[in-house]
Amino acid sequence: MNILGSHVLFRRKSGAAISQFATVLPRIRAIRADCDWQPLSNASATEQRRERVQDARRRIIYQSVPYDRGLTLRLPLRRTWWLWLTYGLAALCAGALVWAFTFKPANQPNYVFKYQLAVAPPFLSEQLALDKAKASLSSVVSDTHLWQPVKFSTARRAPDGTQELYWLRVSATQGSITFSRSDQSNTSWVVYVQLSGSNVQCNASMHTVNKR
Repeated sequence: MNILGSHVLFRRKSGAAISQFATVLPRIRAIRADCDWQPLSNASATEQRRERVQDARRRIIYQSVPYDRGLTLRLPLRRTWWLWLTYGLAALCAGALVWAFTFKPANQPNYVFKYQLAVAPPFLSEQLALDKAKASLSSVVSDTHLWQPVKFSTARRAPDGTQELYWLRVSATQGSITFSRSDQSNTSWVVYVQLSGSNVQCNASMHTVNKR
């Protein structure tokens, strides 16, 4: 080594220990060159291993299962029961929906009547609503004279200040009148009346109250 023009030689000290890999590495290189790797196990162990492998191969027996085209997949009984229950509930819900959309409840209007006025009034008065409600009810029931409008216990006022006794006003142009019979306390007819310009529409429906 040349340091500042002078040569310095590093030499191994005479008392330094020799590494153990010094003799192993040349031997490994020689084995690699000759491709002569020594087995780690002896001949008897190798023969025993070969016999065990052959014995294991003789014990393996393959049995093919013939394919049956008519074989059907059968589910467990518990799973089949749950499937039947699910189908039953689905059919019940579908039937309930069909009944709900097909049959109308008793409280919904069953009959619709329309009337044309000569002049459009400023609001729907009780007298006009009562006349049209009675006319609509007469087209539904045969004993119209037995059905009387229900009178309110408290006085009500129309937009012009007139007192209203039977007209349940919702707004200036719509409301309802209830008719009842003295011999049928659990049944009543409700007529909804609506004014639109010079047109009056009445929806008549029968209400039944089940008393226990």
